[in-house]
Amino acid sequence: MSEKIDLQFSESGRWLIVRFKGMINLLVRDQLRQAVMLELEKRPTCDLVIDLSGVTAVDSSGLGAIFSIYKYLSERQSTLALAAPNRDVGALLELTHLDKVIRIEKLLATITG
Repeated sequence: MSEKIDLQFSESGRWLIVRFKGMINLLVRDQLRQAVMLELEKRPTCDLVIDLSGVTAVDSSGLGAIFSIYKYLSERQSTLALAAPNRDVGALLELTHLDKVIRIEKLLATITG
């Protein structure tokens, strides 16, 4: 049970940027995680920023996917940052205390320079 997702990847300096529109939920979590990991394997020295500006909502499965990506990056001593969450997604990240573990910025440019 999954949906086809449309991820866009770009680079800015040391950052690999992934953009996604829609909900990060049970239906897309595995595809999101696998696609991101595949791109990261091609770029072993990159850090990752997930641009959340097009994300409308995140459920517990989506949070799990984000945390899984965070753990993978931590193991290779790289960084994960999240950019531009909407009010609801930002509130969820605070409620779950992921904002204490993962860098979150209101603007993508704040991270990528």
